[in-house]
Amino acid sequence: MKKSFPKPLLLLFIFFSVQAFTFSISFAQDKFFVDRVLAVVNREVVTWSELYKYMEFISRDDIKNLSPDEKFKYFKQREEEFLERLIDTKLQIEEAERYGIFVSDSEIEAAINDIKKKYGLNDKEFEESLKKEGMTLSDYKKMMKEQIIIGRAVNSLVRSKIIITDSETNSYISSHPELSCEEEGYYVSQIFIKMRDNQEQVKEKISEAIKRLIQGESFSKVASQLSEDASARTGGSIGLLKRSEISPELSNVFSKMNVGGISEPLVTANGVYIFKLDGLCFKKNSETLKNYVRTIIEDEKFKKEYRLWIRSLRQRAYIEVMD
Repeated sequence: MKKSFPKPLLLLFIFFSVQAFTFSISFAQDKFFVDRVLAVVNREVVTWSELYKYMEFISRDDIKNLSPDEKFKYFKQREEEFLERLIDTKLQIEEAERYGIFVSDSEIEAAINDIKKKYGLNDKEFEESLKKEGMTLSDYKKMMKEQIIIGRAVNSLVRSKIIITDSETNSYISSHPELSCEEEGYYVSQIFIKMRDNQEQVKEKISEAIKRLIQGESFSKVASQLSEDASARTGGSIGLLKRSEISPELSNVFSKMNVGGISEPLVTANGVYIFKLDGLCFKKNSETLKNYVRTIIEDEKFKKEYRLWIRSLRQRAYIEVMD
């Protein structure tokens, strides 16, 4: 439900908010950009520059291989979706503050240090990488802080209230026989590009596959059109691979992936593989199977409860999206 201020007050609020942001001008290649207000959420404005930084932060893994033009196209196609997510972010931050949920500066520093270690970056390299994404260290810390606060709020106010019974778990296992096997394994699809003398051709094909996947094309469609082995006829699907029958290296790759996830390109002597993990299969009646199913049920319940929670936050909020 959209709530509203008295019209004159709202117009004054938006006017002064716009004045505060429209003088932010950046120059690049003889072009300039004037910031603008995209939305009002309660008594806070959302500007285009804030949305852009948010998109950079949220999508950094998806856009890392895209050129500036491709990145702009990626953002432009998803601008409305990201704006709605940013509005939800602001509402969740407000709700967290209402319940006294916070994160300390030392926790933010620790989280950032973990990221630096993960990617092997020193302080200067890390700040340079942020600069390339149009972000300052201050911007990044603010967004990191917001994400941690939201995570804590969601766990406390939504996830902690979810209950899963043994009856639900057993019923789910019975309804999904593909999860039970004599041996553990992985349901996998692949895109395979043959090795060539001309390495640039291999790179071009792999780059094309990655870009199409990032832009939202289905894995099966890309595999059927680009994969250079028999699996192309089945949209890349190669079915169940038993854990005992594949190399430890490949098993290690799959064990680190989430179902539905897509791997980094894997280079071999014969060619380059990109894998998609379609599903998992566990030993019948094992505790591992039961724990996995509990996780699935919890995720399904969480998604439903989270949507209801966000809806309730929106119903209590004033939200105005500008034309």
